[in-house]
Formats: sequence, structure tokens, C-alpha cells
Amino acid sequence: MAPLLGAWAIGACSEEETRLVLEHLPECAVCAEETRLLARAAPVLHGGGRLPPAGLRASVLSGAFERRRPVVRLPEHVAPYAAQVSMLDALLAELTEPDWTTNVIYDWNVQDVVAHLGATDRLLAEQLTEQDAPDVDARTAAEIAFERGRRPEETRGSWREHAQELCARLKEATPSTVHIPFPMRLENAVVARAFETWVHATDIAAAVGRSLPAPLPEHLHAIADLGVRSLPAALAMRGVETGGQARLLLEGPGGGDWLLPLGGDGPNVTIRLDVLDFCMLAADRRDPTKVEATIEGDSPLARHLLSAASAFAGP
Repeated sequence: MAPLLGAWAIGACSEEETRLVLEHLPECAVCAEETRLLARAAPVLHGGGRLPPAGLRASVLSGAFERRRPVVRLPEHVAPYAAQVSMLDALLAELTEPDWTTNVIYDWNVQDVVAHLGATDRLLAEQLTEQDAPDVDARTAAEIAFERGRRPEETRGSWREHAQELCARLKEATPSTVHIPFPMRLENAVVARAFETWVHATDIAAAVGRSLPAPLPEHLHAIADLGVRSLPAALAMRGVETGGQARLLLEGPGGGDWLLPLGGDGPNVTIRLDVLDFCMLAADRRDPTKVEATIEGDSPLARHLLSAASAFAGP
């Protein structure tokens, strides 16, 4: 969050980044104190008090944008992805050289995870002009092997370029079906990219001893909505045959109330749990047998739903 605080103090944040900062400050005394210190310097950069040297503000903003480029205005369905790219980039800017070699997940260190994200972003960008279904695993393996021979900052720059290319193509893209790696509507694929970027940013933050704020409520709602709507297909993928309907009440900012018809007659169930827990469950970052959930109705059906939530989770 530190790089965002400096940019926020001099008015260099986008509207979404500003909201992230303002929602984070009441929960973090350290960041709140830093903003008070930055507030004393900000008027100087804006021309208040003693006049700064000529060109100081321009040079500071230029340096800030060189480290973390501003987010361009994008269609509404792309906003969650763009926000998570910006948040991860801010986190990566804080990392030391040893941080980049920290194991995060599987046998991947931070640099490997960033390479994986870049590979998948690039594949989706290519899908907007090509129809061949990509091999995500093969592209990830090739990208990781290549990036391991480069410096972390080069890997970060390559990932950021892939993300910016994807955002540029999405700005003009028309609705279509893509395969990353499952067939889905483009709008859903973009939310899935936001989801994976957020989850891996959280993985990296935890591995290097840092913390990140949750996505904005409307962005988190879009991610949760994708996860909930995927549940019937997830049950089918796991070979679970059922009927009736399920109601999911996801609590907390960004949550909501969903009613899922599961086909034909059958048991009904209501599941109530925290929206962040549900999203992390769908990302295979929570144990479905241990996640805190209140169940009303058919308990076996509820357990099938919770277990199947991660059916589409990838590396």
C-alpha cells in the first residue's frame, strides 16, 4: 500500500486507487500516520507554502508514473482487473531482491508467479484476435523458464506490459467466447483474470510478510458472482447429480444473495458464509470441510457445493 499512499498524497491516483486508499486507512494505523506525514509535503508539491524548485512536481509525477503507470479508463467489466493489476504492481514495487526468491505456491517463487500471470494475460490478449484454444500450462512453463534467467524488475516489467496490452485490447473488444482454459464469455474471462491476479497478489503478500486490502466491494461482488454462477457446472464437473435449488447468502462488503436452480426436483439448501471466505474457497485457498458456513436444509448438498466451488481453480 505504501506506493499508493505517496501517489495519493500528490493526486496521482485513479478514482479506484483513491477509494482503495480511503477504505484502507481506517483499518491501518501505520498507513494513517504515513498519510499525515505525506500531507505536510503535499502542499509544497501543489504550490502551497514556500515555492518549490521549478519543475519539481513534474519530475516527481514523472518518477511516480515510471514506477507505477496510471490506470487508463476502461469499460466497467474491466475495472476489477485493472484495479488488481495496479495493486499487485504497487506490492511488487516494495519487494526487496531476496523477497523475489521467496517460495509462494507449488515450487514457484514470487518471480515465477508473476511470470505465470503474465503468460495467462498474454494468452487472453491473443485470444481476442485468434481462435485456437491455448495451452495455458505449456505457456506458463515456457514463460517461467524464460523469466528465471532475467532480473526480477525485468519480469515485473514484462508482466506489466502484458497486462497493459490486454487492457488496451479489451477497451475495443466486442463480446465473444474465449478459452482460458475453459470456454467462457469474454466478460467472465476478464473477471476471472481479476480473480486470479488478486489471489496471487494475496499469495505473494502472505509469503513476504505483507498484507493487502480486499478488492473494492463492487469488484469483489463481480468476482463472487462469477464463482456462484459457476457452481452448477462445478457440480457437474465433479460428477455430482442433484436437483432442487441452493441459496447462497454471502456476507460482508461485496456480498449478496443468490438463488441457484439445480434442475428438477430435489432438496433445497441455504448456505451463509463470508464473501471473502467464499472467494478464497473458490480459489482453493480454503478447506471446504473447515470453512465457517451456516447451513439450513440439506447438509449433504451444501457440502457438495462447498467442495465443488474450487473445481475451476487453476495454478
